[in-house]
Amino acid sequence: MTLALYPAIQLGKTEQRIRESISRLSTGLNILGGGADLAQGIGLKTESQSYRRLASVANVSQDILLAAESALVELASLASRLKELGIADTATTNSASDTAALNAEASAVSDTLDDIVTALNFNNIAVLGTSAKTFNVPKDVDGNTTAIKTTDGIAATNITDATGANTTADTALGEITESMGHVAGHLKSMQAVSNISDSIQAIELQAAARLMDTNFAVETAKLMKNQLISKYAHSMISKANNSEKDKLNLIL
Repeated sequence: MTLALYPAIQLGKTEQRIRESISRLSTGLNILGGGADLAQGIGLKTESQSYRRLASVANVSQDILLAAESALVELASLASRLKELGIADTATTNSASDTAALNAEASAVSDTLDDIVTALNFNNIAVLGTSAKTFNVPKDVDGNTTAIKTTDGIAATNITDATGANTTADTALGEITESMGHVAGHLKSMQAVSNISDSIQAIELQAAARLMDTNFAVETAKLMKNQLISKYAHSMISKANNSEKDKLNLIL
């Protein structure tokens, strides 16, 4: 083996390492030529996107439930007022004008209550109603669904005067309270789905990055090191070749 042969062999390996470092730095991929790590990394990234979409759907479900919750709070206030009007109407000291005022307010409160129940929409979806409102939403990345309910139904009050409004209001308050229970429970469950999905997405993205992404600081250091080795090897080869020429000149 000539003096230049060994450095030349090592130089080839060093040049290969330099090309690999440049490829990693230019593409951002730590994995060259595919392999199991690349496939696993792509799989993790794909699944993380599924969890991102699941979290997004869970957030929309929360928005629907929050809209229902806000409406139910207002409905409870209206039903409470309707009950007060019904009780006030039973007073024997009411004048004709008092009774007329109570009747007018009871009718207006009843109309508003019924309008909210039937007209409340979220993105063209009826949130409440006189019958049960249930929505099937995804609960995992496998496409399985769970049902969220905003109400079992809130019957129309249809009040035209204050007489007996307190009894109707009691029924409405019971239905509204039950609806609030449905909303509160499902809101917690959707918050849990969203939080877990966000956490898993972040974990899987980090795992994929460890498998696939280039550590730019480390790879830059490797590139500089191998470039220095390459320059040194070129120098050694040059000197070795000159030495071989000197030997040949002496022989000749």
